[in-house]
Amino acid sequence: MPNCLVTGGAGFIGSHLSNALVERGWTVRILDNLSTGHEKNMDGFRDRVEFVKGSITDAETARRCCEGVDVVFHQAALASVPRSVDDPFESNFHNVDGTLTMLIAARDAGVKRFVYAASSSAYGDNPELPKTEDMRYDPMSP
Repeated sequence: MPNCLVTGGAGFIGSHLSNALVERGWTVRILDNLSTGHEKNMDGFRDRVEFVKGSITDAETARRCCEGVDVVFHQAALASVPRSVDDPFESNFHNVDGTLTMLIAARDAGVKRFVYAASSSAYGDNPELPKTEDMRYDPMSP
C-alpha cells in the first residue's frame, strides 16, 4: 500500500482523510503544527500513524516529512477570513509560502502525486451548485 503524508492531518478534514486512509491500509504520516488542528481529532487512529508536530513553512521539516512518501495530501492552511483581512502577510506566509515549501520538498523527494485541497470560497457567493473547478473565481477575501 502507498505511503502518504497528510499536512494538516490533525484538522477537521485532514483527520477524517487520515483515518480513511489508515482504514484502507495506507501508511500515513501526519504533519501538523496544532495551531488550528487538535490531537483529539486523531483519537481512534493516532497509534496507527506517524505524527510530526511541525510547520509546512519549515523547509527542513517539509523535506523530512516527504522522504519515502508516494502521495502528499495537502490539507494544511491558516483558514480564517477575518484573520486573512487583519493580517494578510501571516495568511500569505502560511498558505502560499507554506504550500510552495511543500511543493519543493515533494518534488525533491520524488513524490509521485501532490493533491492540493482548496475551498469553494474561491468562487465567492456564486449560488450555483455543485461548484466545479471550471467556474469563475470570485473570492471575497485574501
